[in-house]
Amino acid sequence: MANYLLEIGVEELPAGFVPEAEERLREFLRSGLTESNIAFKHIRSYSTPRRLTAVVEDIAAVQTTTEKKVKGPAVKSSFDANNKPTPQAEGFAKKHGLTASELTREEVGGVEYLHAVVVNSGKATEEVLPEIVNKVIGQISGERLMRWGECEVKFSRPLRWLVSLLDDKLVDITVANFKSGRLTRGHRILHPGEISIAHADKYEETLKQAFVIVDPAKRKDMVEVQVQARANELGGIAPQLKSGLLEEVVNLTEWPTALVGQFEEGYLTLPATLIETIMIHHQRYFPVEAKEQTDSSNRTLLPYFITITNNDRKEAAPHIKQGNERVLRARLADGKFFFFDDSKAKLEDRLPALAKLTYQEGLGSYGDKTDRLSQLATVLTNSEPASSVLSSHEKANLVRICQLMKLDLVSNLVRELPELQGYVGSWYAKREGEPSEVVQAILSHYAPRSSNDDIPQDRLGQLAAVLDKLDHVVGLFALGKKPTGSSDPYALRRNAQGLIDIVVDGLTDLPINITTLVASLLMAFEPLVENAGHENANKNGKSEKGDKSEKNGKGNHKKFDDESIAAEVKEFIMQRLKGKLLDGGNGKELVEAVLSARDPLANVSDVMVRMRTIKNLVSAPGASDLLRVGIRIGNILKADSPDTVQVDLLTEDCEKALWEAFQKNVKANWERSGNADSFTLPTTEAEYQSLFDLLRHLTPYIDTFFKDLLVNDEDQAKRNNRHGILKNIDRYFRALADFTKLQPLTNQ
Repeated sequence: MANYLLEIGVEELPAGFVPEAEERLREFLRSGLTESNIAFKHIRSYSTPRRLTAVVEDIAAVQTTTEKKVKGPAVKSSFDANNKPTPQAEGFAKKHGLTASELTREEVGGVEYLHAVVVNSGKATEEVLPEIVNKVIGQISGERLMRWGECEVKFSRPLRWLVSLLDDKLVDITVANFKSGRLTRGHRILHPGEISIAHADKYEETLKQAFVIVDPAKRKDMVEVQVQARANELGGIAPQLKSGLLEEVVNLTEWPTALVGQFEEGYLTLPATLIETIMIHHQRYFPVEAKEQTDSSNRTLLPYFITITNNDRKEAAPHIKQGNERVLRARLADGKFFFFDDSKAKLEDRLPALAKLTYQEGLGSYGDKTDRLSQLATVLTNSEPASSVLSSHEKANLVRICQLMKLDLVSNLVRELPELQGYVGSWYAKREGEPSEVVQAILSHYAPRSSNDDIPQDRLGQLAAVLDKLDHVVGLFALGKKPTGSSDPYALRRNAQGLIDIVVDGLTDLPINITTLVASLLMAFEPLVENAGHENANKNGKSEKGDKSEKNGKGNHKKFDDESIAAEVKEFIMQRLKGKLLDGGNGKELVEAVLSARDPLANVSDVMVRMRTIKNLVSAPGASDLLRVGIRIGNILKADSPDTVQVDLLTEDCEKALWEAFQKNVKANWERSGNADSFTLPTTEAEYQSLFDLLRHLTPYIDTFFKDLLVNDEDQAKRNNRHGILKNIDRYFRALADFTKLQPLTNQ
């Protein structure tokens, strides 16, 4: 079998789009060939900034012949009294290239129908490929498309050439006024001009001779080896080889070559993160760190950088080195100027400027957000159980953190390097003598900054991050800007997931009542959103949804429905919590049971305790009996079932015995407050286990109760009394979970 080569030549693609475009080419080509019934063994794909390539191995010479049966009209309406085909039958046969006599008959649902057996004889693969390739190229393009010249085709960058070979045979394809050939392009500098590809199997080798490494995996290996070698020669290491910078420089070059540059040691007085950010985000350089670090809070850099050039000519190296050093020197000079110029004003002095920086249209400024976060910190620290867990020192520091943590957004350095938000605030706070806990939290409260980042490691940073992320999610939901299935421009999913990760993985010893915090935030957002609605109504003369609006003296605006918004926000966060529990290896039934028992967002740490407890419970010996009675009680009760029990109405021995056993074996042994009507929720796995050890004693009494009694008696008083007994017992089961959700486990 032959191999098919397709190369799409383009102007330089954005580095971040190259891997995605390569994958799209491979997958869309795979789908196109499969749908066209063209067999093949495997598809290899390659990419550089200037080309996207696919090689289809062992592609069939012709399409596979297919046969399909198409149902037609009913037989009874297809022939006349003389058994001659009606126009309906003849039309159906003609449509599929057959005569009426060639149609078959088959019974479907008790009715006999005519069927056409349609055979599609396979075409030669080279006849079908042009249509497939044109479709694939149209599917590859990303979000920002371009048109050029008089061409109607849109692509991420202008197309420049097209290679299409079936082994050594040219397959004619025309795309965007370009006709395919066997001519490709070599390296733009090292081997400019056209190169002829003689055979599909010679593609990679031919381009290597023209100083183009088409396989990104091989370029990646080259970069890693060279950077490690240069860093080692300098007596340092290059940690950024483990970051996204590696893939970015791989997709910026076709013939990667590592080159060392140097900068003045005087700049090493700046924070290492500042220098690294300038190198990485602005210049795509690899910083070089000392192998042995003396200060864990501020890594020791060496006065060198490693850049990946697209040119290995020795005569060019001094000029490339000099140019990169000149650019970096200017960047570092700017960074140094801003770093020290910002020190002329204290963080708190920036509050008036922060009040002028819009956070979100309709939600006020970052000054408003700072006030809101400070108030929310007070709400959190004054509420139980956080109030009793946090020290007075931690409470004061959390409020202080919320007052300071956004002030660096109006600093010159963050305006120049937005990636440094949080870092800059922590540097300036440390310089101004703020407590180390405050300094660390200002830095860490943005974490996790990406899907690959960790949560904050300090407790105050975790609390500040929770407040910040929750404020963002609730505020955007209050404005009606919740994400759609395909769009999340405000990163609400990432913020909600980060919030859940922090609460579940970090704040395990500090229960956070998210429900209370959401309600508090909505009270703060209501006047802002209402005012924004009034302003929009005055501008437009009407609201966007006039049929759901309410009038006031100024115009129409949509009523702020805090209950509806709270429900949406909580459900949005709940889905992240549910997903995390499922990803943690917990069964679906167990997760549903724990989350349904009561409001999980009122105490997420308790959710995790109950999750571990119920996993142990269902796997313990004899668990089936306890599950069975818990499920049966939950199924028989209604939402409005009474919880009062009148002892004088207990007439049957089994109901007397159950009530007495409950009072003596469970209630008396569990409640420790001295209040006979109280119910104390467990807080630890040991307490939950102790509670269910008590409930096990009730199993035989409950079985007898259901066996000997009709719970839903016709007598209303008896029915209510029996429901009351079960309702009291169910309260103890529901302390852990909604056992009705565990029904599927008993059927396994």
